[in-house]
Amino acid sequence: MKNLNKKAVNSKLNLDFSIVKKARETARIIAFDTQKFIDRHTTTTIERTICRLLGIDGVDEFGVPLPNVVINNIKKGKGLGIGAAIFIGNAILQKKLSPQEIAEKIVKDELDLTKLPLNDSSEIKPTIIKLAKHTLEKITKNQNKRDSYLEKFGE
Repeated sequence: MKNLNKKAVNSKLNLDFSIVKKARETARIIAFDTQKFIDRHTTTTIERTICRLLGIDGVDEFGVPLPNVVINNIKKGKGLGIGAAIFIGNAILQKKLSPQEIAEKIVKDELDLTKLPLNDSSEIKPTIIKLAKHTLEKITKNQNKRDSYLEKFGE
């Protein structure tokens, strides 16, 4: 029998588990650093999608989609890195309006999301999660309806 490294004796693949442990720790650090970067850097496209997920739809009088108007308001206030969900959830709590009503007030220059004092995220998150779940349920119903039509009528 070969003289095996003691740490690899129990491994069928002859692995040195100290190296495996070090590789896992390195991967964890890389993933954590990557997530921190992602958290600090978002895009207008992602944030517009969040607006839509929260129920903002339609266009203003010039045909500009309301999610774009909301994100432009947040960008103008230099809050894009915080995220649309936080600003919209905060406005829901403070103004007692729906996301759609919030967007409509922004269009009329009656509301600036970045000027409202921010509530604690522990208060904002449940509001946002509830809205997102509602929209996801709606999407699932629509998908099921589409699937039943495809099954019934074909492509």
